[in-house]
Amino acid sequence: METKETLYNKQAQIFSDSSEAHQKLTETWFDETTADFWRHNRMYEAIDCLLHENDATWLTVGDGRWGLDAIRMQKRGIKQVLPTDICETLLKKAKEQGLIAEYRIENAEQLSFADNSFDYIFCKESYHHFPRPYIALYEMLRVASKGVFLVEPNDEAVAPSISFKNFIRYKIKSFLARHKIGEMPNYYGKPIYHDSGYETSGNYVYGLSVHEIQKVCQGLNYPQMLVKGINDHYIEGCEFEPADESKSEIFKAIKTNINRMDERCKIGKAAPALLMIGLFKETMDDKTRFTFENQGWTVVNLPRNPYIE
Repeated sequence: METKETLYNKQAQIFSDSSEAHQKLTETWFDETTADFWRHNRMYEAIDCLLHENDATWLTVGDGRWGLDAIRMQKRGIKQVLPTDICETLLKKAKEQGLIAEYRIENAEQLSFADNSFDYIFCKESYHHFPRPYIALYEMLRVASKGVFLVEPNDEAVAPSISFKNFIRYKIKSFLARHKIGEMPNYYGKPIYHDSGYETSGNYVYGLSVHEIQKVCQGLNYPQMLVKGINDHYIEGCEFEPADESKSEIFKAIKTNINRMDERCKIGKAAPALLMIGLFKETMDDKTRFTFENQGWTVVNLPRNPYIE
């Protein structure tokens, strides 16, 4: 079996865990008073900015946790959203309990939908689980008629900005390491260890890069993209803690750490931990653009290919 098939099978098994501990954890996902809900609720801002498109159709990808993204989108006012995931276990239960009307079992690399089947696609914290995420991204762009939104770790947050000092450090480490396994340095002068970047679920964490996504857009001659950084901080047990600083030291610590990271980003000493990115296949109307910009998103107008009509 190919590695990618093994990884997809492993991902599909995650939500099949029937242990008591996992059951208790999944129950917290529906509690909107927890610190964990507060963390994730901030990541749906793109949905809020598009609520004025009343008839827009949405597809969620990698939405195997009971179709939770679709459920939260519906609570925000989205009328038409179809959750999909590679694993049926919790999606089936969600439908049986009336939490969602329908769902589809889909491999992100081979979506079964026709071109332009949905207006928008939303993929939150799933892209980095895909063995071949770029294939999945191109599939999402094929199926979406207007745009695709991703919420993922920021690749730029794990390495410092390029400087002369870092470049010299890179050169020295390159000479000393001679590209030995486990010691190969990257351009930023920070060693890349070959066993790093993997989660216990078996996937390699593919972080998002604004530059890489921009290249995808320009390669397909798309007119615009949207970007907004956001910081997050996870503390084990936050799923069971109230989102109230006066009642939870864990929640208080989460907010303190996020505020600290925000301040570092403001003065240019750090990059945001997460990126919320929208790839647009057509130019946004003025109302949509204003709504996003009013929420602090950066609208990037991309150069168009002058050699094609």
